[in-house]
Amino acid sequence: MQLNDNTASSPVRTRRSLISLTPLIDVVFILLVFFMLASSFSAEQVIDILAPAGTESAPADRAGAALVRLSPDGGLDLNGEPLSRTDLAQRVAAWSVSERPRQYLLQPDPGVTAQQVVTVMDLLKSSGAEQVSLTRR
Repeated sequence: MQLNDNTASSPVRTRRSLISLTPLIDVVFILLVFFMLASSFSAEQVIDILAPAGTESAPADRAGAALVRLSPDGGLDLNGEPLSRTDLAQRVAAWSVSERPRQYLLQPDPGVTAQQVVTVMDLLKSSGAEQVSLTRR
């Protein structure tokens, strides 16, 4: 008896599945959009802070300076007068327009966070203060 081996002589046709690139392109596009939206393209703002020297500066250097005290609860006072943030910004803006450039000394009380100090420095700078320095008691 002879076996008919037609399968061996006929070419084997296997269907090779093709990988579609469409889903891959979709994923890459979604990642691109995500990272574009998550990125910040604005210019970073930098506040220059000079570390105070070990010795106190001469009182003549501080003669025309305005002292801004910052308490841990967020309270502000300008030369001993309690003010809100809005009032402080208005006073600094008025002084920057009407007088010569004034130096501002920012004195944080113990317990004040760095973020509170930076927020008040930013408020002073945006209100027109050109010279803002940190001081200690």
